[in-house]
Amino acid sequence: MVLSDFGLGRIGHLGIVVRDIKASIETYWGTLGIGPWKVYLNGSPPIRNVIYYGRPASYRVRLALAHSDSLMVELIEYLEGDTIHRDFLTTHGEGVEHVGVFVPNLDEPLARLRNQGLTVLQSAEGLGASGDGRYAYFDTRSTLGTILELVQAATQRATPEYTYP
Repeated sequence: MVLSDFGLGRIGHLGIVVRDIKASIETYWGTLGIGPWKVYLNGSPPIRNVIYYGRPASYRVRLALAHSDSLMVELIEYLEGDTIHRDFLTTHGEGVEHVGVFVPNLDEPLARLRNQGLTVLQSAEGLGASGDGRYAYFDTRSTLGTILELVQAATQRATPEYTYP
């Protein structure tokens, strides 16, 4: 499977599940110089229409976002509820959970990947301040060795809880 075969661009971010987001931010900053980090409390609500393995769900996570050149690094700390991040942490511990690709509109690649037989593990809408962003995680572990996330970015990010440093 090649992303360009599906009309997708390059990988835009790496999603890394961590147990302690504050400690992880300090480690990435101190060891690799990645930062500054913007930290968000995320989940439902305000995210809506969360579907987890085909059924409605809710969850809360804390996210930290920073750039390393053109690649965004996303740290994810599971807090509660039904989410693939909890599943990954339970099964694998901390580590790279998914690769993310930003798409201008989620509908077409979502339908195309489903038609190729890929399973949506989790999806939701309502990202950002205006509530217009959406995402879908696909089970591509057997072909890519990791989960693939498609993200239709929100037009405006929510205000972060805090920034580090």
